[in-house]
Amino acid sequence: MVETRNSLPEGKEPEISVIVPIYQTERYLDRCIESIVNQTYSNLEIILVDDGSPDRCPQMCDEWAKKDSRIRVVHKQNAGLGMARNSGIEAATGEYICFFDSDDYVALDTIEKAYRLAEAEQSDVIVFGLNNVNAQGRVIRSVIPESDRVTYAGEDVQKRFLPDLIAAKQDSTCRNVWMSAWACILSMRMIRKTGWRFVSEREIISEDVYSLLCLYAYVKRVSVLPEALYYYCENGASLTHVYKADRFEKICHFYETSVRKALELGYDEEVAERLQWQLACFVIAAMKQVVRADIPNKDRYRAIREIVHSDYLNKICWDLTSYSDSLPRRVFLFLMEKRWTLPCYLILKSWHK
Repeated sequence: MVETRNSLPEGKEPEISVIVPIYQTERYLDRCIESIVNQTYSNLEIILVDDGSPDRCPQMCDEWAKKDSRIRVVHKQNAGLGMARNSGIEAATGEYICFFDSDDYVALDTIEKAYRLAEAEQSDVIVFGLNNVNAQGRVIRSVIPESDRVTYAGEDVQKRFLPDLIAAKQDSTCRNVWMSAWACILSMRMIRKTGWRFVSEREIISEDVYSLLCLYAYVKRVSVLPEALYYYCENGASLTHVYKADRFEKICHFYETSVRKALELGYDEEVAERLQWQLACFVIAAMKQVVRADIPNKDRYRAIREIVHSDYLNKICWDLTSYSDSLPRRVFLFLMEKRWTLPCYLILKSWHK
């Protein structure tokens, strides 16, 4: 385990590590790095992790390192997003750490605002909101965290905040918080002390949710920054948009593994129950991938039917109406529960248009 850094000289603000995993994003990479190097908080350690990218990204990273002394480049063999982030953790020397994806970008005051709140509240984690950006570069939705308090501490972190982070209900007092590595800043002291790392998405999909589920066993204080600071950009080539025939099977594995881990960590049953909503969202997203896939219509319909008629899903209670304000989504879940394939398929097609 890496030792915590010595105290900084009086008057000098602490270094913050920014980890950027990079793989086949040369079209977006400059935009991402520019948003980091121009942050209003300047004492940064910027670690670009080239995950064996086969395009121009490795050369672009090296060029950026020549232009800005705060940038270091880690070139490694491809092993996926989770392992790239872990390489960044192992190289980091900062007091706080954040993870930004190379096809996205951040507001120029993101790190300063998150750091100031972390210091003011002495929190292990600061969470903030996001903006959805379409393929044309236009912000189509802003997700701003809403909470009845700034900071959750002690047992409230696991009993109140974590369930709402996984899936907020309509009556939740904390809403619009995102369970993703790029929507927060973390204490490196906590990470060094616990040895926490990301799981590989090749082992468990949605590695962010599973990994953060594990991390919150160690979080003593978490604060909510009610601003949309991250710009999540639509990218049809990203992992979440690419259709894979085994996607549904991997989603079920994620759910089973996450529920087991939640119980193993001693979380309340509420946490395991909220994971049902994550399961439902991931299943719907997978079905949307099916209808977008470049395969014959009959194969699309067959794939949807296999999911709708899954014995595994049928064993799970789908009483999820308290999680969504969306009538179409509630209707869709009702149709899935009834195993009515054709209406489900038609709704998915309409959502795709």
